[in-house]
Amino acid sequence: MGIAVYIRVSSPKGQKTDSQRAEIEAWLKRNKHKAVQWFEDRDSATNMQRHSFQKLQAAVFAGEIETVVVWKLDRLARTLKEGVNVLADWCQRGVRVIAIT
Repeated sequence: MGIAVYIRVSSPKGQKTDSQRAEIEAWLKRNKHKAVQWFEDRDSATNMQRHSFQKLQAAVFAGEIETVVVWKLDRLARTLKEGVNVLADWCQRGVRVIAIT
């Protein structure tokens, strides 16, 4: 089992994931994590069918991921209800979720 990193911006136009990536890379280095899988979306959180998010979900449900690192919890879902449901599903599978900010 491994560590996954999920980053997302709301729009592919003009928004970049660079700052999220840099902060997470620094956190990973400080915590001595080297082998991680990166999942990146450029889509609104109102769409829970985001391509990389779905790939991450599949890896979590397959038991391949033990920890998910995000820049901020709002990168996962737009509404509190959706976010809590995602976290509950993952935590039931023993996945630890870390938000670095």
